[in-house]
Amino acid sequence: MSVKIALIKTGQFIIADVQEMVVDGVFAGFYFYKPCLVNIVDPETEELPQGPTQLTPGKTSFNISLFPWIPLAKGTRVPVVKDWVVTLSDPVDMLMEMYENDVLNSTRDWNEGMNRPSEESLEDQDDYECKTCR
Repeated sequence: MSVKIALIKTGQFIIADVQEMVVDGVFAGFYFYKPCLVNIVDPETEELPQGPTQLTPGKTSFNISLFPWIPLAKGTRVPVVKDWVVTLSDPVDMLMEMYENDVLNSTRDWNEGMNRPSEESLEDQDDYECKTCR
């Protein structure tokens, strides 16, 4: 496995530890291990750049954040069919370091869930009935 940044058909950039998916001896796609959506925000406008031309002219920095891709998926490995991946590339060093430190080497339990309500928020919501979260 190796860490790659993928451009998928939706136009999103996904960083993940990528492995080929072979089904019955035929290449079918990829497994993305701990995939994260890469968000790029212009610090001046606090908006996502609209297309590649806004990434280069006179800009020297952008705010980058990582968010779990498909955060409600069970497990840490997400299969992606080959037709949905436009291209794969090595991430720049800064992004690679960020992903390794914040995701791969993190001690946080990946399967714990990202948006699980806290006990305090459950007390304020009398009609909340999610038994798996309690």
